[in-house]
Amino acid sequence: MRSTLSKQDGVALALDVWFVAGMTLLVGGIVSYARVDARMTEVHLARAKAIAAGDGAITLAMAERRRGYDSSAAGPLISESVHRIGDLDVRVRLFPAVGFIDLNRASREVLAVLFAFSGVLARDQAQTVADNVVKWRDSEASRQGSRRASRNFYAVEDLLRVEGVTRQLLDGIRDYVVAGEWTSGTMNWGASPQEIIGLLESLEPGRVDTVVSRRENMMRTAGGQSGQRIVRAIESASAFRADAVVSYGDKQWLRRRWLVLETSAHSSLPWRVVRTEPPRVVRG
Repeated sequence: MRSTLSKQDGVALALDVWFVAGMTLLVGGIVSYARVDARMTEVHLARAKAIAAGDGAITLAMAERRRGYDSSAAGPLISESVHRIGDLDVRVRLFPAVGFIDLNRASREVLAVLFAFSGVLARDQAQTVADNVVKWRDSEASRQGSRRASRNFYAVEDLLRVEGVTRQLLDGIRDYVVAGEWTSGTMNWGASPQEIIGLLESLEPGRVDTVVSRRENMMRTAGGQSGQRIVRAIESASAFRADAVVSYGDKQWLRRRWLVLETSAHSSLPWRVVRTEPPRVVRG
């Protein structure tokens, strides 16, 4: 009898231990989930703030630019300004779209240098992928038997449809390219961000100094121009890339929009947004 009771007590104790262990795991899981949920909530909040503050600051920066560099003077091509949106400081840089490489019209040589410049591909691989891009663009023309017809990239992400283009390569060139029906197809190295100028040395050795010198002269003389002359110089560019960097917590978020200087039926602003990229963390 005593042996039977002892066995029952042992079973009961084992069940208690298993129950306590199970509850411990359950509570631990709940706490862990709560922490993950709290982190996700913080990320969503940061994204929302980056969108709201970034879009607001871009609107203010474009309005400043249209007024003739009243407070964001940095030359007639590229401008930079800082705006206080709520409790956040937002730095906005405006670049003419002609300062970027147009994926729909760039030559095979330019594309090859670009892909190699990204640091993802070796030079021979970059040449192969550049050839694939040109073939992809021309495939529609070949199918229709006309050189006038060609396939277009309507967004930078469309480049992933080309053989050899990976997400890593796309991310490596994202800041240097433009794509869309609204682009002009021409490129002005003088309007390019400083990061892109390095490409020019590989394409046309010795030309970088000339481009940089010309741009610096334009920036120095911009202050002596009348407001009307500056506005005309600004309006000579029909599309812009706006980069808004929003500092929130220990991270910096990038909100990027592409704008065209033409009115829209849905807005009273003298420009319209043709592409908006999701916010992403660029530091932190």
